[in-house]
Amino acid sequence: MFIAFGLFGLYLGKAYPMGTSLRMGPGYLPTVLCWILIALGAIVGGKGAVVGGLPLERWYFRPLVLVCSGLMVFAFLIEGAGLPAAVIATVIVGAMGGQEFRLLEAVILGVVLALAAIAIFIYGLGLPMPMLPR
Repeated sequence: MFIAFGLFGLYLGKAYPMGTSLRMGPGYLPTVLCWILIALGAIVGGKGAVVGGLPLERWYFRPLVLVCSGLMVFAFLIEGAGLPAAVIATVIVGAMGGQEFRLLEAVILGVVLALAAIAIFIYGLGLPMPMLPR
């Protein structure tokens, strides 16, 4: 994965001039970071090929689907329903992915996180986010 992302970054960065170490162009730092990513991927892959490890565990699709769905719920609700409702819905949908889902705990956590999000993003940072539904 590291190697693939590094190669993809190198492919995308071809359009930017490299420059030199003394006069770096816009493509210099991304190119260096992509090469570091490729090297890191080679090290991790080499170690994984040489050193034996534990077998992979079974994949569980329910948490994967519900956590990703929680992010989609947030994206769809943030404009129309407001920040508190979007945060609470995201927490509830994401919590359904766990094996020990308890609705009351998820609602309490969602309310606390919604209050924290309001305090941080709306009042603290002054971001223009809707608090109430339109």
